[in-house]
Amino acid sequence: MHLVEILRDIRDLHLYSTEDWEEYLSSFEGADTLRAQLAQLSPADGGELARRIRSGQGARPTEPDYASSPKLVSLEALAERKTHEESTLGIVSGAFDLLHLGHVRSMRYAKEYLASQPNARLCALTLRDDHIAAKKGPSRPVLNCQERLEMIAAVQFVDYAILLSEPDCLTALDRLRPEFFFKSEADMVQEIVREEAERLVHLGGFVCLTTSPLTRSLTTTHLLNFLPRQQNSWVNSGLGRCAS
Repeated sequence: MHLVEILRDIRDLHLYSTEDWEEYLSSFEGADTLRAQLAQLSPADGGELARRIRSGQGARPTEPDYASSPKLVSLEALAERKTHEESTLGIVSGAFDLLHLGHVRSMRYAKEYLASQPNARLCALTLRDDHIAAKKGPSRPVLNCQERLEMIAAVQFVDYAILLSEPDCLTALDRLRPEFFFKSEADMVQEIVREEAERLVHLGGFVCLTTSPLTRSLTTTHLLNFLPRQQNSWVNSGLGRCAS
């Protein structure tokens, strides 16, 4: 699926209130064009996303198409570009499955935090499909890596998006040596996240922790776990008011 189709399906899952949906949609580049395109697409009762979620099979694994966006780069290419441009690099990382409002709020926070830095760039690192499945179960990811990368690249706050070949950020941090690494406070309970943070500090960088109110602490996993078999029962449950 392409961006507008994914957004149509997310819209039809009724995850967001009107205000939160507007904030979410406005985070993407070309938001006015996306609104016009979405207005022409009739409701699909969740569409392909709902089918993947309810089947419990997730998305079929795929390989990334780096030609689909200039923001999609390899680890090696960005490391070389960072040296050449003498840029200040900030990193956000995660599965970014369904790329919910909490994700884009964190990206916006990181981009605004970096605004005072010289030649600042924000890069989003995401995991391969097989690594997400190993970490979160065979029903994940709901969006394959190309779909997730397309969504990440469309977020106006992101300058680069990279698909990791390893199941963590350690090699990427060693190679890129970013000045800033943004993580949620809630993620610090994970041993690998603490190890990544320690590695970044050892490399001379700064770890910036975002607080749970920024993301409202509702994850993609929570959203999927609460999805009933029938769309109407989900909407009526009140979960449609959750933002992230």
